[in-house]
Amino acid sequence: MDAQTKVLQKGKITIPAKIRERLGINEGDYLKLEIMGNKLVLFPPKTVPNPTELLSGLAEGVPVKEPVKQELRKAAAARAEKKLSRTRK
Repeated sequence: MDAQTKVLQKGKITIPAKIRERLGINEGDYLKLEIMGNKLVLFPPKTVPNPTELLSGLAEGVPVKEPVKQELRKAAAARAEKKLSRTRK
């Protein structure tokens, strides 16, 4: 979804309604702004840019070694393999 907005006095911008609705942005919400390369990225409320970082260190002495997506893929593959092995018998 592409959109353009004009920068007004004091750097104010309006986020189009369709984008606000899609991302769950409401009046009074705080957005996180981050510069990535030459881009300005706005993170809506309740966005976790890197969930692996948040999990690391929660359980003392248990580091998160692999990104969460990889762990989920491994678990899903193991479940699928287990189900397949039952149907092959």
